Amino acid sequence: MASEIKVEIIHKETIKPSSPSPHHLAKSKLSIFDQMTPEIYVPLLLLYPSNNCDDEVDHHSLFSERSHLLKTSLSEALTHFYVFAGEFEYNVSISCNDHGVGFIESQVYCPISKVLDKPNFGILKQLIPTAIESKQAEAGHLLLVQVNLFECGGLTIGVSISHKVADASTLSTFIKSWAAIALGSASTTDHVLLPTEFGVASTLFPPQDFFNSPQPKAGQGCDCPWLSQYY
Repeated sequence: MASEIKVEIIHKETIKPSSPSPHHLAKSKLSIFDQMTPEIYVPLLLLYPSNNCDDEVDHHSLFSERSHLLKTSLSEALTHFYVFAGEFEYNVSISCNDHGVGFIESQVYCPISKVLDKPNFGILKQLIPTAIESKQAEAGHLLLVQVNLFECGGLTIGVSISHKVADASTLSTFIKSWAAIALGSASTTDHVLLPTEFGVASTLFPPQDFFNSPQPKAGQGCDCPWLSQYY
């Protein structure tokens, strides 16, 4: 069934925060639990059926307007979620260097009802910007967004974020804040849902150099003090 649907990438760009990240927030350390987390991307797919399937409606112009709004509001949201626009420094920290977020626009040659009526993983994975098992070196960004336009004007927004950077709660907070900004209800930071301070977990559970060093061969043992309590 997946082969019956064609998804064509029509545009790619990088979205950067609307304001540079403050110098004193240039790095965000990973906690030891973040270091242990597999380098995978958590996917989220938001679906928006069209209420107007009139052939006279210029869906491409409408899509262009919506995409522009998504990009400008995403740029503003990234000033608060600045870590999402950074890059990994080995498996120890994130450089908050405003590297940016990957933004993809695609055309899907079928009505959105074909996805909603019979959900199929082979189809859905074409609507998210990177595979779950991707690494940042392959994906290019810690956060990626793919906006998909269907025939008749339906829209889906696929979001993929590195699991080392955000859990489900933080991702939910980001989506709500992004939506509030896009809807115009977050003209000041008082209306934006802000995440728990980035890097706070690393102060309680500091990163360990062991996770960024060659692993000992089987039978050689390990002299890591933090592991001794478990053996």
